Amino acid sequence: MVKPRSVSKPEFILVCLVLFSLPMFEAPKNVFSLLFLFFWVIQSVKAGSIGAGCNLNWPVLGLALILWVSPFFSVYGDTVTPLNSAPRWTLLAFFVCAAARLDYSRVQLLTIWAALMIGGAAAVFESLWAWHLSFKPYPEFRSVGHVNHSSMYTLIPLAAGLGALYSRKGWLQIQGLAAIISSLAFLPPSRSLVGGVSITAVLIVALSIWAVRKSALRGLFFSTVTGLAVVTAVLTAPAAEGFRSEVIERVSGDNFFSGRDRILNSALAVWDQHPLLGTGWFSFGPATSEDAVRSALAADGLAYDPSAYRHRSHGHNLWTTILIERGLVGVALITLLLFIYFRTFLPIALCRGPLDPVDRGAAVGALLVAVGFAVAGLGNTTMMNEHGHAGMAFIAVVYGYLRGRGIIHSRQQHS
Repeated sequence: MVKPRSVSKPEFILVCLVLFSLPMFEAPKNVFSLLFLFFWVIQSVKAGSIGAGCNLNWPVLGLALILWVSPFFSVYGDTVTPLNSAPRWTLLAFFVCAAARLDYSRVQLLTIWAALMIGGAAAVFESLWAWHLSFKPYPEFRSVGHVNHSSMYTLIPLAAGLGALYSRKGWLQIQGLAAIISSLAFLPPSRSLVGGVSITAVLIVALSIWAVRKSALRGLFFSTVTGLAVVTAVLTAPAAEGFRSEVIERVSGDNFFSGRDRILNSALAVWDQHPLLGTGWFSFGPATSEDAVRSALAADGLAYDPSAYRHRSHGHNLWTTILIERGLVGVALITLLLFIYFRTFLPIALCRGPLDPVDRGAAVGALLVAVGFAVAGLGNTTMMNEHGHAGMAFIAVVYGYLRGRGIIHSRQQHS
């Protein structure tokens, strides 16, 4: 049996700094992440323990391992080498796995929770201010560097903020409201239809958890209507005129999926060339390029139809991207990881027995992060960059906290 280990003060401070800085500061969040791993190794040696087992870690480590192996079996191995593709996501994976093996006190959880929400709200404010000054088409977080992935990041503080409302701690609830409001404020200028659908889903699930626990079908209906009403109110504001125009154009035009169906066609045309492990991270673009798709179709005696295929640097869908870059094994692992997230936190969130409000709120927040990953993953590549780092790290901390509280009981404590 592996001996549990509480997070040390340096590790705790660095986790706070990472989650605060992730959406705003590229270099600092990498430095803080590396320092956390350095102190984790030092503290583990001193304590004679790497911490308790965690069944969330095996899919994450498997996804990282694939990145180091697949380029050796890929025709793109000369350009997509392990050293120029794998380290970035491996740092994310090691950070998440190390954090998940530690136990956290109530105060430590609440502080980390607050750091995530404050960092997210600050990033929204900074991005909107910089957008106002620069006259760019869309706002974007400084560290994330892209409007779509910035929109995906807002789902993380939104989920954490909704979970904070369950905590019954006034100061945390105020920060949670700030995180929720900032996430909603970023949606109109981002014009992200995927973000709007994902935010709606996260709001409805959060409200539905309350209704289901109360066995109130009327409440469940009310929660759905309320979630839709909140998003509708945001999108009918004058600032959301550009978003509304884009939605109307998308719904009324012939490009409802914004080319995602054609990107999927490109991926399906070539995936069987590297079916098990894929072609490595950052390889989606060259692997599904027009030349690659034309060549694959020609080998099967098929003609290339420009209207049926589209070529982008990533799949604009979590599973499409994973299929190409990490193969069927990667698809299975990412799906398993999401399943474990839901299987772990949903029963705690819905528990009708006596449960501390902070414990329930933490479980709800972690569950809603997974909801955001899955729903947004249908329209964009989630779990890979800063939003993946923040969301998976928050889930890891919540897991460690609930495990230390004795709420999570399973075989992973003996692994």
